[in-house]
Amino acid sequence: ICDITRPVPNGLLLPPIVRTLMDAGMAPDAIRVLVATGLHRPNEGGELEELVGDAWVLSTVRVENHFARDAAAHADLGVTPGRNTPVRLDRRFVEAELRIATGLVEPHFMAGYSGGRKVIAPGIAHEDTIRTFHSARFMEDPAAIQCNLDGNPLHEEQLAIVRMLGEVYAVNTVIDEDRDLVHVNFGEVM
Repeated sequence: ICDITRPVPNGLLLPPIVRTLMDAGMAPDAIRVLVATGLHRPNEGGELEELVGDAWVLSTVRVENHFARDAAAHADLGVTPGRNTPVRLDRRFVEAELRIATGLVEPHFMAGYSGGRKVIAPGIAHEDTIRTFHSARFMEDPAAIQCNLDGNPLHEEQLAIVRMLGEVYAVNTVIDEDRDLVHVNFGEVM
């Protein structure tokens, strides 16, 4: 899930996702909610409760923060085929049998739009991967602008990273100006 800097309606999303996984036979201790902090600070205490938005989820499954500067917590997947971006992602996500990212789709100043792939990179990436995304090589590219995916190098690299992982699903949301949920979409991140 996104960290506290993104107003994703987790309290509406997480309970049915967790219940569905448990109804399908997954044990609660096998389910982990990973907070995609990127380079932001961890979400803890009351802030974590607000972020998750549901006390049952917090008491039923593990909810853990990502730490981008913890090198040992990341799996090294090599580099992307096109632009040689270093790919180091949180080992908990990489090694999971089922990967579901949740996010919010809205214009993003550099990646075109936010959502699924951005929750993975930079969300659960090591700081080397994140800093590469925020380098002049990407930020100065004329196609790296909001509401543009066509030829956007950041978007293309994020999708390349998802492809390196294999099967990844996303529950993406759209909210209105009052932060009310207006659309939910589920599918494979492509």
